[in-house]
Amino acid sequence: MRKSGINSTTPQDFLLGAGVVFKNFKYVYSKVDEYTQGALEVVDDNFLSELDNTIYLGRLLNPGVTFVTTAEGYIPEVGDFVIGKWDDAEKNVLGATSGGNKLSISSEMTDITVDGATVKIKGLTIKTGETGSLETNLAQHTVESLKRAIVGVDEISPVKGYKMLVTKPLVELSDYLDNIAYVGHMTDGTEVIVIMENVICTSGLELDNKDKETAVVATKFEASSDFNSGVYDTLPVYILYPNKTANGGK
Repeated sequence: MRKSGINSTTPQDFLLGAGVVFKNFKYVYSKVDEYTQGALEVVDDNFLSELDNTIYLGRLLNPGVTFVTTAEGYIPEVGDFVIGKWDDAEKNVLGATSGGNKLSISSEMTDITVDGATVKIKGLTIKTGETGSLETNLAQHTVESLKRAIVGVDEISPVKGYKMLVTKPLVELSDYLDNIAYVGHMTDGTEVIVIMENVICTSGLELDNKDKETAVVATKFEASSDFNSGVYDTLPVYILYPNKTANGGK
C-alpha cells in the first residue's frame, strides 16, 4: 500500500502565494478580421453543437454571468471570429493587499431526523443553503474603498477642499460590485480563478494604526444571488480551472 499521496502531478498542483484580487473582473471577446490561432467562430445558437473552435452567439449577447462581455462598441454576429482575454487593467484591481486572502465557499447541510435512527443516514442529508466570501487585507485606501466599507455616501463637506463620507440607512444596488475575483497561480504557472458575483462588503471599517507598520483594513466580501435571475437556491460562484491541454500543455 502507498505510504504517501504524492503522484506525478503533485509538483504542479500546489497553489502559491496570496494571489491577486480583482473587482468587476471581465473576460472580453474582441472581433478579429480573419481567423487566427486561438480564435473562435461565432455560430447560431441552433447550430448542431458547439465545438472547441466555435462559440454560440447567445454566449456573447447574453452570457448569463457578469464577467463575460464584448469589446466596447462591438455587437457580435454569426460568422465573426473572436478572441477573448481577461481584462487585468489597473482599474479592475481591488487594491494592494497585505497579509494574504481567505476564500470560503461552503454549503449548509441539514440532517432529516427519522425515528429509530441514531446516526446519519445516506440520502437524508439535504442542502439548505450556501455561502461564498472572500476576506482580504487592504493596505491601499481610497475614497471608493472607504465608502464601500462603511456602506456610505458622499455628503457636502463643510470643510472646503475635503470630501466627506457618511453612512446611509439603506443598502442600495449601487453598493454591490458586479463581481470580485481571486486569481491564484499553480507552481506550473496555471491560473486558477474564483469569481463571486453580486458582492457587498459586510465587514465594516476598522483601522488599527501603528508606527512603522502598514495600516490594513480586514475586508470581507460576500456573494449574493440576483433577485432578477430567479435563482434563489444557489449562489453565482464560479471556479475556472483552465484546460491544460489547451494552454500549451501547462
